[in-house]
Amino acid sequence: MSRFILIIVLGAFITYSITSLTQNKLVTQTTENSVNNYSQTKARNIANSTIQMLMSQVADNVDWRVPNPVTKNIFDGQVTYTVTDTIFDGEEQIKFSAIASEFGTTKEITAYTKNPILIPPALEGAITTNNPVVTQGGLNVDGRNHKMDATLVPESGTYAIWTTKTLNQTGNSYLGGTDDGVDYPLMKPADPRVIKVLQTYPGGYPTSPDSILGGPAYGYPEGMLKSIAISGLNGSQYVTDPSTLSHPLSGVTYVELTDVLPFNKWEDADISGSGILVVHNTSTNARIKNMEAGIFKGMVIVDDLVHVHSTVIGAIILLTPNPSSGNTIGNSSGLILYSTEAIRFALLQTNIEPKFNYGFGKNRLYVNHWFE
Repeated sequence: MSRFILIIVLGAFITYSITSLTQNKLVTQTTENSVNNYSQTKARNIANSTIQMLMSQVADNVDWRVPNPVTKNIFDGQVTYTVTDTIFDGEEQIKFSAIASEFGTTKEITAYTKNPILIPPALEGAITTNNPVVTQGGLNVDGRNHKMDATLVPESGTYAIWTTKTLNQTGNSYLGGTDDGVDYPLMKPADPRVIKVLQTYPGGYPTSPDSILGGPAYGYPEGMLKSIAISGLNGSQYVTDPSTLSHPLSGVTYVELTDVLPFNKWEDADISGSGILVVHNTSTNARIKNMEAGIFKGMVIVDDLVHVHSTVIGAIILLTPNPSSGNTIGNSSGLILYSTEAIRFALLQTNIEPKFNYGFGKNRLYVNHWFE
């Protein structure tokens, strides 16, 4: 009997020991799972929070970047981050990358956003027109991206010419540009990938300078550019007689010409300066005839442009569907270099806060991609 009891006791002890070990193992595993889950969640929160703070920093300073990895302690964890300009999905974007560590667990998050200062949607190329285009002489139109000092920024440009009508590349004119992040040098004939003809502008081609900049949705209701020019902000000027302009041009230069022929033209124009240059009237027949002198850095918005003999670093957009001279953009030695830097600088001169901005107390910029 005593042996039987001993066997029962021993069996119970063994059963208890096995059960206890199993329970301890389950408890340990559960604890480890909880710690891992906590660590993963916290690492994810650290990475997400870091990217949000980086976006806010860029909102306060649109040129702020972190090209080399920086590591900091944050929220009892550690994060390494970068902020760089890049081309993703064929578009110029800002890349935010953060790798967070917490209790041996890492989490990487990458986000891509548009620049806080957007390129106006109507700027489809180095030259954008609503009419037939003819290039002659030694005109060079380069849609590859450039800095304001004319140095090349690889793989971030646009088309040489975008038009709703046709293009005739003649004489010794050369065209180059960028398509889907690939640069194509100045050539004659141009690579067909840097030319867009017979295009359709969504919703109808813009008919005024303010609509070119995006209209009310972008902070430019009708009359805004003219009012800025009249105010004198950042050296802006409003004139009806271009001979009264002071040089160098800056801010918003608004030349409003009569629509009465032949007095609707600014002839042998000196465009030396920067910012936004507007030559316009309500009949969209205001004309520059021979852009003869100077270097202009920014955006040129003109109803009708005949013969570019000077240099524009930025972009040119034309409004009229009925050009006065078959829209011969250039017939001599003009140079047009696309430049997002010059365009953004020009927009900053208006003091209009970008509609699609982000950061504390600001509208949030559209996030193109967010990868976890």
